[in-house]
Amino acid sequence: MHQNQGQTAPRPLRPGDWVEVRSLAEISSTLDSEGKLDGLPFMPEMIQYCEKRFLVSKRAEKTCYGHRQRKFGNAVHLADLRCDGGGHDGCQLGCLLYWREDWLKSVPGPDLTGPASNNSAPPNLVTRKVFLDGDVRYVCQATELGKLSTEIKMWNIGQYYGEIRAGNLTLAQEIKQISRWFFTWLEWRFFKSTSKKQTTPSFQTETISPGDLVEVRPKNEILQTLTKQGHNFGLAFSAEMLTLCGNRYRVVNNVRQMIDEETGKMRVMKRSCLTLDSATCKGAFKCCPRANYHFWRDEWLKKVSES
Repeated sequence: MHQNQGQTAPRPLRPGDWVEVRSLAEISSTLDSEGKLDGLPFMPEMIQYCEKRFLVSKRAEKTCYGHRQRKFGNAVHLADLRCDGGGHDGCQLGCLLYWREDWLKSVPGPDLTGPASNNSAPPNLVTRKVFLDGDVRYVCQATELGKLSTEIKMWNIGQYYGEIRAGNLTLAQEIKQISRWFFTWLEWRFFKSTSKKQTTPSFQTETISPGDLVEVRPKNEILQTLTKQGHNFGLAFSAEMLTLCGNRYRVVNNVRQMIDEETGKMRVMKRSCLTLDSATCKGAFKCCPRANYHFWRDEWLKKVSES
């Protein structure tokens, strides 16, 4: 909701603030003919959260797109609200949703009485474009990030101060995250420079399904499944994923298809992979708040007892 002339602008939202997602009617009034506000789409998957209250988890001062850091702004992430792909033909990426501040209002705390029912008709939200040759290109928040942001150069020190100023991280947390990643990166580079495997080795795996409790295998076991490029049947492992070895997680999804954010096309995986609850990207040395899921092969995980 835009401020009237002469009114003091509200304080920008910060991590830890409670907010209520505005009604669908209120949000619809902020959207253009393509269902966007300042270029950012409001998606069908977000309607279910209208008139409900959530904690702000991070400010989206920057994001990643095409493996590069980008300057963003005027948006936040709420709790761990992710896209379920229901409005985009079942995309399974599970992206963290972006919320314009105009779609939210500050509240003192959680709603103990429960949200009001929402019977509003959904607005005209564009989720795909079909071309004359039948080619389908999807439109979602991820596909639009490149148009809404500008690249941040790697040596731009201001990006780290920006995360502290936004309340996303403290200085101590940034130093710890970057240091931990750096030493793991050295170990990762050593592996890639000494490994001689050109093709993915074959290993017997157990069947792992969504809902299973798993443990990330030790580093030495995972490295044995990778080529010298760090791939397993084309799927890249990353240095940051090494920091998760030994941790236990719940399997969220068995990913078979996802929208390519750079092309807008639906990609079907030749070999499915898994996503794990809370095992998300921390942005390595860039401290990016986008928190995309890491992708995991069965060979990198083992099922563990619920007890």
